[in-house]
Amino acid sequence: MGPDDIAELEALGSQPGYDAYLAPARALEGAVEECRSNIALAFHNTKRGVDSVLARNDELATLPGVNVEELRDLPLLAQGLAFAALQVQRDMRASTFGGLFERAQHLRRKLLKTAEALAEAAFLDAAEVEASRSDGHRDVVGDCLGLVALFQRHEAKLTGRSPVTPEDVQEVERVAVQLRALLAAPGEARENEASPLFFEATETRDRFWTLLTRRHDVLWRCGAWLFGRDVDIHVPPLQARHPLVRAVVPTAIERASQQSLRRGESRPQGSSGSGGHAPEGGAMRSKVRFMVKVGFDFPSR
Repeated sequence: MGPDDIAELEALGSQPGYDAYLAPARALEGAVEECRSNIALAFHNTKRGVDSVLARNDELATLPGVNVEELRDLPLLAQGLAFAALQVQRDMRASTFGGLFERAQHLRRKLLKTAEALAEAAFLDAAEVEASRSDGHRDVVGDCLGLVALFQRHEAKLTGRSPVTPEDVQEVERVAVQLRALLAAPGEARENEASPLFFEATETRDRFWTLLTRRHDVLWRCGAWLFGRDVDIHVPPLQARHPLVRAVVPTAIERASQQSLRRGESRPQGSSGSGGHAPEGGAMRSKVRFMVKVGFDFPSR
């Protein structure tokens, strides 16, 4: 993240928003999604969606199980997310951690590319190289330690065939161990109380992001009811950079409904039959089909 991105987060971040949503974010259950998104863009799209939906407040109030106040405060949640992301960046810029992290990333790339080339040349097992990778917030540390173990196991076989020397492997191990000490998870002991709790800050940021995506999904569903197929124009996805405008091709049922409407308009006003009610019923059926398609939860009777 560059200086301009950080400056944008500083202008956007809100500590009151962070404080207000910290408890709900920590209480989230289920999978937590890692935040790798443009937070400023997510904020602007959230605000646009909230403004569009709340502009039709009377219709919104008829929807079952919708907490209007939660939707109204979504921009504040996005500002709390920006503040949480700033905490991660401040830890990243801490002198000890930042230098180690950058060095670890460089060494990981070097060892991983070498291991992949050796596997392609049949000096290493490709499955063994893949197994040296890890996932999660500590993937840099995990990858480094996994690659260290891989090169140490095959040191004799790789001598003279690999640009990675035993000294390189020792440096990777040393940096990874130091970095792991700084990436102390909540509750883990730290050798230095001044060490940044980078893991905790990252976990908190990701929880804020997950909370925003879940509540924005509710906002989008409300928009689907209010705006139909034009929902993405009025309630854009969090990372949409431009309004999504597309030609809408009516279904066969909708075309039949439109034809019925035109036939009804062409009849004299005094003509018999229930054609005057058909358009409303057809529109309602179309809206219900759309609600089912987007997964709206209908209340049980």
